Amino acid sequence: MIVTIQPLPDPDLEVAADILSAAFQRPGNWINDLKFNIKIQPDGYFGAYVDGVLAGLVGATIYSAFAYVGLMGVHPEFQRRGVGLALMQYLLSWLDKKNIPLVLLDASPSGQLLYQKLGFVACELVYVFQRRKGGPIHHRPVETRILNSKDLERISATDLQVFGADRSRLLTNLLEKYPDRSFVLQNGLGSFNGYIFAREASIGPWVMHEPEDAEPLLQAVLSLPFEGDISVVVPGSNVKAMTLLTRYGFEVIRTNLHMKRGSGVLVGQHEKIFSQTSLSLG
Repeated sequence: MIVTIQPLPDPDLEVAADILSAAFQRPGNWINDLKFNIKIQPDGYFGAYVDGVLAGLVGATIYSAFAYVGLMGVHPEFQRRGVGLALMQYLLSWLDKKNIPLVLLDASPSGQLLYQKLGFVACELVYVFQRRKGGPIHHRPVETRILNSKDLERISATDLQVFGADRSRLLTNLLEKYPDRSFVLQNGLGSFNGYIFAREASIGPWVMHEPEDAEPLLQAVLSLPFEGDISVVVPGSNVKAMTLLTRYGFEVIRTNLHMKRGSGVLVGQHEKIFSQTSLSLG
């Protein structure tokens, strides 16, 4: 079997979304996720083809200090035939050519052995929380307000310190695509105590400078309409986030393993991250 890997073209995105649904055995907004991720990193997504048929895909988003790998999936018909390994080797070679010193990802239990073989090491657990459709709607607290484009420079500067890399491109695209679905919490001096973003069916990124102030921002996003179940990806080190989400009807549905590869040093203030953007974007 000969596997050919090339940049993932737009006409194959629908097939790629179907592959992700089949590979992960769960429904999702895969086509929306793909289009959004590719807009952030247009050259970062690749497809594996067997006899001209798309068999799998993988992608990465490059931030200022590291890259984040995500949406790696192989159709069940082609699994355990070397397609996933070929995809990851190709992607890591591409990142090496761009001199990216550190690569991060959140591995599912089924993918962890593959990543270990490629030199990834475990860092911590990552929990996917979900609240079922039909949960209570909350009123937006008066101390929160909708985030706007004028806030992005300050938000991005703060986010750089917390996340450990510049993701202003991501934050800008989130605000452009989902206006009126992000909020900030300010203290009496006008400084931001936290900010939160929401998409069609997920919450994140969500960053808090003062963890005890997290509840109003959660209430703010829960005042919004969602398409169905609501997902939140929480670093295992943030017990306060998990406790708060549990109080609001969220339950753990999956556990992934946060892994890294490379010589780069991961810096930041990760205890302030209440939710990642997603499993594919960090």
